[in-house]
Amino acid sequence: MLQNNFIKLLIILISSMPFYSSYAENETVEINFTLPALEASPYHRPYVAVWIETGERKGVHTIAVWHEQEEWLRDMRQWWRKLGRSNPQAYDSVTGATRKPGDYQLLWNGKTNDGTSVPAGEYYLNLEAAREEGGRDFVRQKIVLGSDSTQAFNLEGEKELGKITIKVKKSL
Repeated sequence: MLQNNFIKLLIILISSMPFYSSYAENETVEINFTLPALEASPYHRPYVAVWIETGERKGVHTIAVWHEQEEWLRDMRQWWRKLGRSNPQAYDSVTGATRKPGDYQLLWNGKTNDGTSVPAGEYYLNLEAAREEGGRDFVRQKIVLGSDSTQAFNLEGEKELGKITIKVKKSL
């Protein structure tokens, strides 16, 4: 009797656990965010970094880096410590110029620069913005890759980042 109850409990526990495939394949992480128009004189466009890291805060992949001069990349302190300073080649392919205020969208397919899919599991999506003679913003959101469910998050930056929406979904 006790053994049967234990087996039933084990089945219930296993069936209630989320199912993860072994890799984050056929998934898209859609990141929409706003760089707000700020009244500042002089106004400098913000440097922006978007990246993925593990729960242990180990950098996994840089999705985008927008900047003008490399010497100021370290002003995006969180990103610089995790991924920027150790491997400039890892973000070279996702680097672009700073952007003016407006709405932007980034898509990530769950792969690193070499085309390898990251293992399924829990990760953190990070957005950081820093502006010369301005402020800094850092937003962090936990996401799950390899899950069959769609995830959606609505966030808000404090000053340098405005409205942020994140969607994790299966690709077609």
